[in-house]
Amino acid sequence: MKMQNLTRLTLIALIAVSALNVDAASAKSSLKFKTIAHTKKKELLQDPYFQVKSVKIRELTDEEALEFNDISIGTKGFTGPNIPNIPPVPPAGNGGATELTAVTGNEPQPSPRGAIDSIIMVIDKLIAIGQKIMPTIKEGRAVVTNNPMASVSVLPRTDAKDPVVHDMGGWTIPVSKHYKIVYNNGLGMEVVSFVYSITYQYNGSMDGKGKYLAGIRASARNITISWGFDLDASSQLLQISNVGTQQNVVAGATIEMSYTVKNFTRTITTNESFFVAGDGRLWKLD
Repeated sequence: MKMQNLTRLTLIALIAVSALNVDAASAKSSLKFKTIAHTKKKELLQDPYFQVKSVKIRELTDEEALEFNDISIGTKGFTGPNIPNIPPVPPAGNGGATELTAVTGNEPQPSPRGAIDSIIMVIDKLIAIGQKIMPTIKEGRAVVTNNPMASVSVLPRTDAKDPVVHDMGGWTIPVSKHYKIVYNNGLGMEVVSFVYSITYQYNGSMDGKGKYLAGIRASARNITISWGFDLDASSQLLQISNVGTQQNVVAGATIEMSYTVKNFTRTITTNESFFVAGDGRLWKLD
């Protein structure tokens, strides 16, 4: 009887020791895995491939920009001989600030609403209508839209209920400025590059007075992204101003381009501001 009890106790002890050994081995294995994972992550964080070392921005030369100066793109929003890129009745939406989506050709037509729904900024002599924030790149892909209100127009402020003035004239054809952005990593490779364009029409006047802006928008193309990186970009209207006189208004708009490059090690956001005037001039602000 004593021998059986001893054997039973010995067996229980052996099982307990075995379980402890398994737990210890498991804990040791888990610690080893965590150590390896931490070491690998540290190595990747120091990997020059994932390190962004420089960001270069330059305006394309006239020759380089030829492939992007497709006037047919800029004139899709024409709705009459006088006011370009502004529909007779703006589409439905919450203040014209609807999210841009890719064009499929099957989008439902907007329902009529007053243009006042698309007012995004007002000062003494000017009113801005359209969309204040406009995505241009999302998750590495260009955002495309056929919504003519996905732009900004700076027009004369009048006493009329409808701020969209259809008897304006003198508009130029769309003009564009193109800029190339290049991100280089620690190996000297171009890991992200794209071209963004700022397009607008200017010189619009009312009763022969003033110089106004229509269809200001930013677009992106020629997007190249290396493995392990991602890119988002958007533009927004910061402010409008009158750079002329009270008697002869020259509309001005400050636009900010914001683009974010990211990988699992870091996120880099860069902002660039531009000022465009109703007489056609465009400045890249420092």
